[in-house]
Amino acid sequence: MREPLVVGLVGSLLFGLLGCSAEESSVSSAPAANSAANTNAAPIVPTAEASAAPLNSAEKDKSVPVPEGMAYIPAGIFLMGAPNLRGNPDEKPAHEAIVASFFLDKYEVTHGAFMKCVKAGSCKVPRLDHMYCNVKLQLKGATDRDKYPANCIDLMHADSYCRWAGKRLPTEREWEYAATGGDRRTYSWGEELPTKTNCCYDNPGSCVGGSFEAGAFGLYDMTGNVWEWTSSQFHPYPSPPRDEALSRYRHYVYRGGSWSRRFPKWMRTMLRNRYKPDEFSASIGVRCAQTVRPLVCPANSEAKDGICVRVRGDVRCEPGYSFRDGACRIDGGNRTAASPPNTWRRARPPTAPQGSPPPEGAATSEAPVSSQPTFTRSRTAHHDQDCKRHWPATPASYIFRGGKTYPSRKSTVAAAGCVPRDMGATWTSACCRQ
Repeated sequence: MREPLVVGLVGSLLFGLLGCSAEESSVSSAPAANSAANTNAAPIVPTAEASAAPLNSAEKDKSVPVPEGMAYIPAGIFLMGAPNLRGNPDEKPAHEAIVASFFLDKYEVTHGAFMKCVKAGSCKVPRLDHMYCNVKLQLKGATDRDKYPANCIDLMHADSYCRWAGKRLPTEREWEYAATGGDRRTYSWGEELPTKTNCCYDNPGSCVGGSFEAGAFGLYDMTGNVWEWTSSQFHPYPSPPRDEALSRYRHYVYRGGSWSRRFPKWMRTMLRNRYKPDEFSASIGVRCAQTVRPLVCPANSEAKDGICVRVRGDVRCEPGYSFRDGACRIDGGNRTAASPPNTWRRARPPTAPQGSPPPEGAATSEAPVSSQPTFTRSRTAHHDQDCKRHWPATPASYIFRGGKTYPSRKSTVAAAGCVPRDMGATWTSACCRQ
């Protein structure tokens, strides 16, 4: 059941438990109205000097007042997506993306802040369907949940909160630019692998917001803690230059990795995940953005129809490629690396995240899975220790292949008495009894 019937009763109980939150790091005083006109309420207007001298670096323009609890993200032109020899297929081709200056919450929206929106009648109570939902933990007696990120919220929950706060959801372009600092760093802090000391990673539940050092632009928890919703529909790259209206029938991108991941590949800043608007998880939350008006565009671009577009200079391409004949092409040849900037195509997205396959080693057996001749199962004993640690009842590691998406293998894995361990576009690593 997606929307528990007990929400009304739970809401009454929650208000008694919550009172007023002392945690204000991710939301300032906000209007109670929840309307489309409130999406960019009271935009901050920079001085003429700031508008005349657009930024294209991490340096902050001191003439722009920054809302409390938010960071100023300067305008920039960057390569969006993974390098050619790294990342997943849906992270390519890398392509030029232009971002106007904007504000972004320094911290993920906390459970305490989100419940203020619920109390104001502008947000629905988060879901209760998972043991690590912070609202559920609070109902069970946890007294510190206000400092943890809001979770168990779907896209509509997230959008309602940001509107109530006088803000909006960030676009996928804005999110990646802010998380990478515009310089394609693998994690928000740089290249050092994620550990329990630099982010909320491989943890039984979310962490208190801001528990770790800030990353690019002084933002906290852009890598780890909870994944974060964006307002962007999932499309194959190159990404569209502007967002479309929210639709209940499309998939939307969320970014950033979460406490529930155990492998560094799931924490990369360029990794793309997607859900439909009514889907949710205990590992997904939100942080909000706000538009700087009038638009402040980076050098070599101008504001046109509400976005920044390049008007001079060379289009950026991967190292070893140059922009010729409307596309990034390998130097000395004609192989195309990317489509022209600001062009994109619509396609039906896969319904599950993709990842890099685990090292398989020497498979000791390979045989068709019962009643599913298109699926195979191979023994991967080198992952047994991970299975024994996390799923002691199913200590033997196997890899299942076949199908086009993770859901297409899900029933096969379950029928074999196995538990999914990790997954990719065409494989699922699982822990089985034997």
